[in-house]
Amino acid sequence: MIKEASILLDTKEDVLQEFDELDLFNNNRLNGVICRQSDHRYGAMVIFKINSEPCEQIIYCTPKLEYPFDRNGTFHWPDISQIEVWDKLDGSNILAFWYEYRDSKFLSFKTRLSPILKDGRYGSFYSMWMEYLSESKWIYPVCLENPEFNLSFEMFGYRNPITIQYNIPLEVNLLFGIRRKDHAVRPPSQLILPSSTKLPKVIQIEKKSELTELYEELRSGMSTQNDGNLFVEGMVLYAFCNQPSWRQFKCKPNEIQQIHWAHIGIPKRELWNTAINSFENGICSFDNFVELLKEEYTEQQIGKSQIRIAKIFKEAISHIEIVQKVNEVWSRAKEKGFDITKDKGATFKFISQFFEKKDMRKVGSIILGQIGG
Repeated sequence: MIKEASILLDTKEDVLQEFDELDLFNNNRLNGVICRQSDHRYGAMVIFKINSEPCEQIIYCTPKLEYPFDRNGTFHWPDISQIEVWDKLDGSNILAFWYEYRDSKFLSFKTRLSPILKDGRYGSFYSMWMEYLSESKWIYPVCLENPEFNLSFEMFGYRNPITIQYNIPLEVNLLFGIRRKDHAVRPPSQLILPSSTKLPKVIQIEKKSELTELYEELRSGMSTQNDGNLFVEGMVLYAFCNQPSWRQFKCKPNEIQQIHWAHIGIPKRELWNTAINSFENGICSFDNFVELLKEEYTEQQIGKSQIRIAKIFKEAISHIEIVQKVNEVWSRAKEKGFDITKDKGATFKFISQFFEKKDMRKVGSIILGQIGG
């Protein structure tokens, strides 16, 4: 399958991996190959069999965003006729994708480098998504209104913490669409949106003839907002270049961007984000973590950060494990009628039954941090 998939996706075999997974949303077993090539093929799949029946099809997924400049900081803008700027959210990417089987179309969901959405030791992505779907009814309608597109969503909030501290438990926004036939990207403005659709914030910009000036102003503005903390993770520029696909350029605050491209070690915050994101596919692998770093950083930067990389990975595993347990116990506490906003003492007394005394400070920090307390 690997060799055939490399031909279909026009990529090298070493960025491909076979999978055999049960689609929990449709009870179909999917057999195929997933790609980690860092471009429009990122997370793309070739499904070869469904329920052991030949059913070859390519599934295009959430692509890797690009920068408008090279590693020397030189900008290379394409010929752009229209541009939109949207807030970049800090959570887990969930793709709604269509596949065909026996003359029917099925809608399922996945994280970026996993073929299906599932729970694992390092993330309850399936459970959180199902919980959100049961409470918010807009996801399926927007998917049904855009059957020619796979839709990219972001699931964020204090129930799914990465770096930005949100004051909402769990929320989902639609980011963009990927046209199924040719992986052409479309921002929300180019999709059919039911009135209930939730979207990131659109950044109003003044028309400028100089795109680099606009980009630098956006970066500086985010740095001013952050002011030593981290309130803004970044922005995404959607550029229409008179081609089928809009191009996506990521824009990060100056303090992050300057470090990112410097020929020095990788900062702790960037390592932490990558480590947390590496668990989305349910695999706790140091090699997988390093492979994700290679998508963004040079061998020189990774080499200079070896000790820090190993330390952060170990810390991230411990953090995810305790966050998972805290969320499980906290859910149990709420089922028992405890409300931390009304009776903090009683709630923590119940929760303390499930943790060692030495861990309670961290447990309390996680819970209070999540609720903004």
